[in-house]
Amino acid sequence: MIPEHFTFKYLKARVSIAAVLQDKGIITAFRKRGHQLVGPCPVHGGDNPNAFVISLSKNIWHCFTQCNAGGDVVALVRRLDSKTYRQAAAYLASLANTPKASSLVHQTHMTKAFRPFTKSLTLNPSTFWLNKKGITSLTAMRFEAGAYEAPGFLNGCIGVRLHDLHGHPIGYAGRRRHPKQVKLYGKWKFPSALPKSLLLYNFHRVSSYTHKALVIVEGPWAVMRLAQLNIPAVALLGIHLSSTQRDLLRTFQHVILMLDGDCAGRGATTRIRNVLEPNTKVDTITLPLDHDPDDLTDDQLASITQHLFL
Repeated sequence: MIPEHFTFKYLKARVSIAAVLQDKGIITAFRKRGHQLVGPCPVHGGDNPNAFVISLSKNIWHCFTQCNAGGDVVALVRRLDSKTYRQAAAYLASLANTPKASSLVHQTHMTKAFRPFTKSLTLNPSTFWLNKKGITSLTAMRFEAGAYEAPGFLNGCIGVRLHDLHGHPIGYAGRRRHPKQVKLYGKWKFPSALPKSLLLYNFHRVSSYTHKALVIVEGPWAVMRLAQLNIPAVALLGIHLSSTQRDLLRTFQHVILMLDGDCAGRGATTRIRNVLEPNTKVDTITLPLDHDPDDLTDDQLASITQHLFL
């Protein structure tokens, strides 16, 4: 029930458009420009990075392309989710009780000015490197992964496309192939200022599976291998769990931690389990020392996970 004092005037003063975009995982696509936020339109799903403009001082928005429309935070919620006024009021009331609901613009991804890259790159899914990982060409195409041979950010890498929580493309990550590069700079190359703490790789494909078990891994290759076995999974893109990722994972009834078998992965498993419990049922799978999930065969992956999905 919505408290009587939660009038639309109160809600519009209490809840910023930025807070709504943050709650829906869309704000990673926006950048701050003076007293405005600018990004692709979340209403019609466009990729023009300058189409949707939000006035931070007035708390209003406008799409200058396909929608050619605008309004306040109530209008945005109604358009995004096809809600009635009453449903919009209930949603905004839930956000109004969130700490700092009107001042989420200062989040890390804004101050670091992350700029999504929405164009598509040509990647070769039929590459020996992915084949060694047990990832088929069809799976690589589905996840938009493959070898990149042209000059640019992904040169010398196996690329994989990244998306925000709602499936909007925001750029690519690259797995370095050459041992010297790996030794100097590490295995992975991410876009500058990528807000990893606000993302879960593959979340947009499994977010409707909240009634099912979900496997948590470190990287994209393990997600793809598990997908080939029809096992839903997300990747942290590392071993750290942020408060945003924690809240997303708590929407699932049952999660299974299957991080890498090195010391860092085993230590992170204990930390993350302690954070998620007791709100969520958590199981853990300990891999052999220095093994990643994608180092195992399909039979091995199936045998250590199947009983958890019964």
